[in-house]
Amino acid sequence: MGLEEDVTSRDGLLASLRDVSEKQFMLVRNLVKPVEAALGQAGLDVIDRGFRQFGEWRGENLRIAPSAIAGNQNARAILQNWDSGDLVLGTLDGSNEISGGLLQASITMPAMLGSEQFLGAGNEHLLRHYWAETMSGIAAGFSDGCTIRSDAPDIFGPWTITVEFLASHAKGRVRSEGIDTEILSDPERALPLIRRSSRNAGALYMFVAREVIRNYDAAGEQLVREGVRGFGRERGLALREKHLREGRELNMKTLMLDWDGPLVSTWVFKDEGFLSEGTWHQDCIYCPYADVWTQFGNEGMDLGYLYDVELHTTLYQTYHPQALVRWESLKTRGDHVCRFRFSIPELVGPEDPQFSMKKRAVGD
Repeated sequence: MGLEEDVTSRDGLLASLRDVSEKQFMLVRNLVKPVEAALGQAGLDVIDRGFRQFGEWRGENLRIAPSAIAGNQNARAILQNWDSGDLVLGTLDGSNEISGGLLQASITMPAMLGSEQFLGAGNEHLLRHYWAETMSGIAAGFSDGCTIRSDAPDIFGPWTITVEFLASHAKGRVRSEGIDTEILSDPERALPLIRRSSRNAGALYMFVAREVIRNYDAAGEQLVREGVRGFGRERGLALREKHLREGRELNMKTLMLDWDGPLVSTWVFKDEGFLSEGTWHQDCIYCPYADVWTQFGNEGMDLGYLYDVELHTTLYQTYHPQALVRWESLKTRGDHVCRFRFSIPELVGPEDPQFSMKKRAVGD
């Protein structure tokens, strides 16, 4: 995937959307693990509040979406106009049919989305917490006459989402369509869906991290940093082992061309940049995570900067211990563009561009 991501075929777009979802749940697992270990149930209660706030934010976004503004505010319409790729992915291996109508509607999927990331004794409850609180939050953010339930006796078995509306709050027409899984055959529609899903992942991190730090201050920040490092370490180690197993050289070119997730569909780069065995220089003008973090002022930017530093340094240095992570400018430091200037000094060639910290111009 990485810089050679396929954004034209259905298979390529599906792989990108799946990876966004997988990384989201991998991040959740890594964020929750140190908090639960250090703080037990009290820590999980704080995490739950973060999940719920994340859901409320998503519900508010659903409420201001064009379909809702046009009057389609009812049980079936919420599922049909979902704000990310959750339901598309959940119905690919089953039925995409929605039952019900104006006041109650539901859909059943083969397994709870994210379950593969929570395999192992003692992990399943975390995924249940995530979906229960997120769904409750989405309902609250959308309308005080709405409720959403997530039901799964076994997270690896049938999973049903049920939306209910009070008659006094439901309005609009009821369309017969199910979940639009054909969206993945149309790049012009699939790419915005992938990007929205990625924005949601960035928001999820921010709401959870914010709540942990607000409640536990420096101790909470330490736990958040530990969680983000765990996420970076897991990804960097997987990439390192994959490339060694394939007999490939561990260098910047191998890493960026075979990155473990979508780059082209989610991030927007100013140009092709420069990539060699020792150097990667490229300017990013749109980041779906920073797009969310900037909405929350200095607090969102500070949490984003924590993520940027801990994730990138840990991932790249796990992959190659000599990697240097540097930016000439960075959105979470208040700049307009993220100028990636990453390198592995021992592999830098004489023709490779050098790092230099630019003086920030107004509006940069």
